[in-house]
Amino acid sequence: MKSNYLLPHIYKKIGWFITIPLFFIGLIFFPLNDTLEIFRAPSWFDSFPGEYSDEVISAGLIIGMLLVAFSREKIEDEYINKIRLESLQISVLINYLLLIICILVVYNMDFLAVMAYNMFTILLLFIIRFNFIIYRNK
Repeated sequence: MKSNYLLPHIYKKIGWFITIPLFFIGLIFFPLNDTLEIFRAPSWFDSFPGEYSDEVISAGLIIGMLLVAFSREKIEDEYINKIRLESLQISVLINYLLLIICILVVYNMDFLAVMAYNMFTILLLFIIRFNFIIYRNK
């Protein structure tokens, strides 16, 4: 079956190049609620004063993970499509099971952090499982 919705394989490398640094930057700065000086709004930009490191890191991480998740493999066949579909189904199931648990046990502003991390978990779980199965079967 021909998949027309997948990006060319070169985008997977670009996605990894974006995802890996932003993932580690996010791990360092999000829990600390710290900011990166490079993402501060310039002084002449008075309409929306503040810093934008959370937004830039989050958007970049999502874009990078989308490129990794939805790029073709070098050899794309029906078995890869089957693994891709199963990985997506399992990642959605695990994500929503974790979300249900968090709804029941996490409250107030901590739940907002859970929802922020929830934006990344489906893609992250998909990428981890898909690449693990591909690696295991080589």
